[in-house]
Amino acid sequence: MAYMMSKQQYLGDDGKNWHPHVMFYAAGDATKNWGADLPDSPVMAANDPEERVTILFVFADKWSDGTKAPEMMH
Repeated sequence: MAYMMSKQQYLGDDGKNWHPHVMFYAAGDATKNWGADLPDSPVMAANDPEERVTILFVFADKWSDGTKAPEMMH
Protein backbone atom coordinates (compact mmCIF):
# COMPACT_ATOMS: atom_id res chain seq x y z
CA MET A 1 0.00 0.00 0.00
CA ALA A 2 1.14 3.53 -0.73
CA TYR A 3 -0.57 6.90 -0.74
CA MET A 4 -0.24 10.19 -2.59
CA MET A 5 -2.38 12.68 -0.72
CA SER A 6 -0.20 15.80 -0.94
CA LYS A 7 -0.57 18.54 -3.55
CA GLN A 8 3.23 18.46 -3.69
CA GLN A 9 3.26 15.08 -5.48
CA TYR A 10 5.18 15.27 -8.76
CA LEU A 11 4.32 12.87 -11.56
CA GLY A 12 6.18 14.72 -14.29
CA ASP A 13 6.00 17.98 -16.19
CA ASP A 14 2.58 17.17 -17.70
CA GLY A 15 0.76 16.09 -14.53
CA LYS A 16 2.37 17.64 -11.49
CA ASN A 17 -0.30 16.79 -8.93
CA TRP A 18 -2.85 14.43 -10.36
CA HIS A 19 -5.48 13.41 -7.76
CA PRO A 20 -5.14 12.42 -4.11
CA HIS A 21 -5.24 8.63 -3.94
CA VAL A 22 -4.25 5.48 -2.10
CA MET A 23 -2.60 2.65 -4.04
CA PHE A 24 -2.97 -1.03 -3.24
CA TYR A 25 -0.81 -3.69 -4.85
CA ALA A 26 -2.51 -7.05 -5.45
CA ALA A 27 -1.14 -10.25 -6.94
CA GLY A 28 -2.45 -11.22 -10.38
CA ASP A 29 -5.33 -9.43 -12.08
CA ALA A 30 -7.50 -8.04 -9.28
CA THR A 31 -9.42 -5.55 -11.44
CA LYS A 32 -12.80 -7.33 -11.31
CA ASN A 33 -12.48 -8.30 -7.64
CA TRP A 34 -12.17 -4.62 -6.72
CA GLY A 35 -14.83 -3.37 -9.12
CA ALA A 36 -12.17 -1.20 -10.71
CA ASP A 37 -12.65 0.72 -13.93
CA LEU A 38 -16.45 0.46 -13.75
CA PRO A 39 -18.64 3.53 -14.37
CA ASP A 40 -18.73 5.77 -11.25
CA SER A 41 -16.25 3.52 -9.40
CA PRO A 42 -13.70 5.40 -7.27
CA VAL A 43 -11.20 2.65 -8.11
CA MET A 44 -8.95 2.56 -11.17
CA ALA A 45 -6.68 -0.38 -12.01
CA ALA A 46 -3.35 -0.76 -13.78
CA ASN A 47 -2.72 -4.44 -14.43
CA ASP A 48 0.82 -5.56 -15.28
CA PRO A 49 0.66 -9.20 -16.44
CA GLU A 50 4.43 -9.38 -16.88
CA GLU A 51 4.98 -8.50 -13.21
CA ARG A 52 1.80 -10.40 -12.20
CA VAL A 53 0.49 -7.48 -10.17
CA THR A 54 -2.40 -5.04 -10.27
CA ILE A 55 -2.03 -1.54 -8.87
CA LEU A 56 -5.40 -0.30 -7.63
CA PHE A 57 -5.87 3.44 -7.24
CA VAL A 58 -8.60 4.51 -4.80
CA PHE A 59 -9.34 8.21 -5.24
CA ALA A 60 -9.95 10.60 -2.35
CA ASP A 61 -12.06 13.75 -2.44
CA LYS A 62 -9.65 15.90 -0.37
CA TRP A 63 -5.94 16.62 -0.30
CA SER A 64 -3.93 16.00 2.88
CA ASP A 65 -4.37 19.67 3.83
CA GLY A 66 -8.17 19.27 3.76
CA THR A 67 -8.82 21.23 0.56
CA LYS A 68 -11.13 19.84 -2.11
CA ALA A 69 -9.55 17.65 -4.78
CA PRO A 70 -10.25 18.13 -8.49
CA GLU A 71 -13.36 16.41 -9.81
CA MET A 72 -12.80 13.05 -11.47
CA MET A 73 -13.63 12.92 -15.17
CA HIS A 74 -16.04 10.09 -16.05
